[in-house]
Amino acid sequence: MTTAAQQLGEFVAALRVDAVEPALLDKTKDHLLDTIGVACAGLAEQPVLTTAEVVRGWGGAPHASVIGSSLLLPAPKAAFLNALAARIHTFDDTHEAGPAHPGSAVVSAALAAAEQAGASGRTLLAAVLAGYEVATRVSRAFGAAHYNSGFHSTGTCTPFGAAAAAARAFSLDAAATTAAIALAGEAAIGFRQYQQDGSMLNTALNAARGSESGVGAAEMAAAGLSGPPGILDGRWGVIKIMGGGDPASVAKDLGTHWEFRDTVLKPYSSCRFTHGPVDVLRASGLDPAAIEHLEIATFRTSCDVSDRPDPRNEFDAILSHQLAAALALLRRPILPATYRALDGTARDLAARVSVRHDPSLDAQYPARWPHRLTVSLKDGSIRVLLSDQPPAAGRAAARAKFLALASPVLGAERAGAVAAMVAVLEILPDTSGLTRLLRPDRAAAA
Repeated sequence: MTTAAQQLGEFVAALRVDAVEPALLDKTKDHLLDTIGVACAGLAEQPVLTTAEVVRGWGGAPHASVIGSSLLLPAPKAAFLNALAARIHTFDDTHEAGPAHPGSAVVSAALAAAEQAGASGRTLLAAVLAGYEVATRVSRAFGAAHYNSGFHSTGTCTPFGAAAAAARAFSLDAAATTAAIALAGEAAIGFRQYQQDGSMLNTALNAARGSESGVGAAEMAAAGLSGPPGILDGRWGVIKIMGGGDPASVAKDLGTHWEFRDTVLKPYSSCRFTHGPVDVLRASGLDPAAIEHLEIATFRTSCDVSDRPDPRNEFDAILSHQLAAALALLRRPILPATYRALDGTARDLAARVSVRHDPSLDAQYPARWPHRLTVSLKDGSIRVLLSDQPPAAGRAAARAKFLALASPVLGAERAGAVAAMVAVLEILPDTSGLTRLLRPDRAAAA
């Protein structure tokens, strides 16, 4: 019997962009560009800078670029650092059925492998799409119980997606691609304890290790090594052991149903659970000064992650429903820099926000992400606002987000050139021009 990993291997190796509808290719480009942008935004964060110095000391063949740097590293290590920077602000994309954040790991793996292989733009595009599809299928197969039991889906799903992306960038055949996916499964790990302890680094490490492991697995597979084909759906496969989800769903309707479509670009640099309330509050027209109290009633997972009434650090602030609601009511931008310039006005307003678990909403998640906002005004009146789904950044908003995040690092002209090159990726004979644009001299770009 053919295993899920073997079916994925055949699908990835055979994937050609000519057979993919243009709208899906455009979406793939949008996510590629978005990931580059959020990686640029994360470069100056101290955990990323410190980790980069550690990784620099590991040495190795200079095969792949670190975004925003002149540094060249072995492809797995470049993928590691790029994914770390792209995930550090949690501003990367979201597959809501997990929930998981596949882009930081998948795109970083595809870029590093494509650069090492001298791949064409068409191959890079296929690699990114393949990686997303594999990662999101594993994410959905795990099911909500996986995340709710304490696993961080971004760590457990992304090694498979990164391996698929790297294998496609290396143009491996179906057997070798299956081997890469199987080998990557041994690195499918990640825990949510960082959400309790407040570690920004750990949420990023889960994506970074997934990306590194995926590229390394593809390199091992290219050298003839292999792993267990039943890694996903076997008796002791990860889905049965770590999730209790549906192993059969991993390979169901491959090529006709694209799970990647359900991955969205984030418009705000805050936890995805906060986005629904933020959106309805921004549109509400409410005067912050008129609010006595705001209650956010929601499902258990949203409470567990984002009920943070007194953020102690930047990590807490990014996750906090209370602070995100205050920033939305004040009509302030919610960007990475926002959390370094918080004032008493935002914190005072956040103190008037509470979060409550409503068990009646639990059954809707993860198909829907329901939040019910009850606003008590100082004049004694009450307004109720509802959000069933968080918003996604559209194409124009995604490009504006990229330019805003990338321009301070790459320079406005270079950032515009990156966007233009990604837009025509499928006609590029190789990706060297793109990778050169991504590693400007930092002093010249500043």
